Parts: sequence; C-alpha cells; structure tokens
Amino acid sequence: MFNRKAFIASTAATGMLAAAPAFAAEPEKVIVAQAFQSLLYLPLYIGIDKGFFTKRGVDVTKVTAGSGANGIAQVLSGSATFSLQDPMTMVLANIKGAKMKSFASCVDGVPVWIIVMKDSPIKTVADLKGKTIATAIPPSTSTYLLQRELESKKIAATTQTVLLGTEIAPLLAGKVDAAAVYEPYLEDAIAQGARVIFEFSSSAAGGYAFSSFDALETTLKTRPAAVQAFVAGLDDAIKSIAADPASATDVAIKEFPSLAPDVIRSGIKRMLRENVYPKNALVSPAAFDNALALQIAIGNVKPGAATYAEMVDPSFAQKVVKS
Repeated sequence: MFNRKAFIASTAATGMLAAAPAFAAEPEKVIVAQAFQSLLYLPLYIGIDKGFFTKRGVDVTKVTAGSGANGIAQVLSGSATFSLQDPMTMVLANIKGAKMKSFASCVDGVPVWIIVMKDSPIKTVADLKGKTIATAIPPSTSTYLLQRELESKKIAATTQTVLLGTEIAPLLAGKVDAAAVYEPYLEDAIAQGARVIFEFSSSAAGGYAFSSFDALETTLKTRPAAVQAFVAGLDDAIKSIAADPASATDVAIKEFPSLAPDVIRSGIKRMLRENVYPKNALVSPAAFDNALALQIAIGNVKPGAATYAEMVDPSFAQKVVKS
C-alpha cells in the first residue's frame, strides 16, 4: 500500500542531501625544510600564519634543517616535501647526481651589506684597502660576494671569518674595520652605532636568486596540485608584504620574539626598499643567472655545468603570475 507520509519524508530527506554542500577535500600536506629561521623567509611565515596556504588548499608545516645542505638532504630522503635555501646549493647537489628543481622564489635580491662604525674614516669600498673585514665562514654568499667585490676592484684587504650571525661582534669591539652582514644583524649594528657603506643589492640588476623553494623532479610531476596550491599561497603572501607591511611585521615579531620590534620593523622596511623580497613567486632567468655567475666566478660551478632550463621549473609560478 502506498504510504504518502513515508514518501514525503523520503523525498524531503533526499532533497536535503542533494542541497547539502559536498565535504571539502582534505588539504594537501606539505613539509618545508628551511635552512634557518630567518627574516628573509618572511613570505613562508606569512603564508602559514595568515592562512594564505590553507585558503589555497595546502597544509604547510615548516621545519628548520640547520643549513641549506641539510634542507636538500631532507628532501632527498623524503622527510620533507620542499626545501628553502640558496638555490645554488640545489645546483651543486644536482651536479653530483640529485634530480631537483627550484620552482618558486622567496628572496630575489641580495640581503648583504658592508658596514663600519659611524666614526670610521671609511666612506667607500675603495677605502677598505689594507683594512680587516669580518665575514661569515664559507660556504656563505656574503663572503663570496665580498671576495668578488674586492677582487673586481683590486682592493687588497684582510678577511676575518667568524660564525654566521656573529659578524658584528668584532666590529663593535673594535677588532676589525668593517663587516659584511645579513639582516637582522644589520639593524642591530646600526642601533649600536654602525652605518652602511655598500649595498650588494645595487650590484644585481634584474634580481638575484638568493633563496628559493626546491623539490624533487618526481614531486613536481606526481603532486602538481599540491605544488600549484603552495605557489599560489606563497604568491599571495609575497604580495601582502608590500600591501600591508604592518601586518607582515606582526608576523615577524611573533616568529622572532628575541628581537626588538623596532629592529624587525627597520629590517623589513629596508628589504622592501631594496627589493630583497620578490614581487611575485617566479624565479626569473636574470635572477638565477646572477646567482649562478657568482658560483662560476668563485669556482664552485664550471661554466656550462648548469642552466636555468635545467635547474628551474617556472611553470607553476607562471600560472599564478599570469592569472
């Protein structure tokens, strides 16, 4: 016998199910092995903190590897999805047989400065002749840049290598005449009476691929949706720094509680002013070639041993930039 009430109830239930939204797909999980906890990597931190990655459908976790080489090793071992470090570290690994590529930019300028104390008679790089300069123990891009700058201008100076991040200590103590430094150590030194005599960012027309996100070639092929979602979220985060520096500073203050907020604020302003943070997620040929040229100049890479086409997959970032 036809049961009218049951039919109506069944029809209503079916309609409710049809009208209900489908459950959202689980976000793709990604682990990023960063070389260090660095103010340079602010786009990554903003992407996580402000939910830019989540909105694009990817769940990002960052771990600190301790060095660029360790970050690459974690990707090669499968314990991390992506690494974040100097792309030239990836190039050197590829030359030895690894199969990785850079696919997105994080730092597109040269965040290295030469500083002296305010009362120093040194005004320009030429004045460093016969002087002693503190710089990081190699391998370090700051040291390589300093060496190339001195050699190109035929300036005979002595370098005193120290642990990365401690370059300002001998300068403040009066034991050296100058120092080659990164942020946020630059702002810390300025707050204690130092001044800048040279900005390496001015010597890299077209950008400089200082830090990039890298992955196994197999990952780029087998997990394209996750890579694309990550790049889209990263691009959102990058653009938010220039659009809302105050919000970017808030994230940085949380990530670096031991640094004075004013130091962080000054560092972000300087890096925006000198185009250290990229405009978008794309690793450009010019930026990559500028970084590669340094490695060739110091003898780490032989001419012709690496090219942009071999080492970079720009397809994911190109889709975001064009959209």
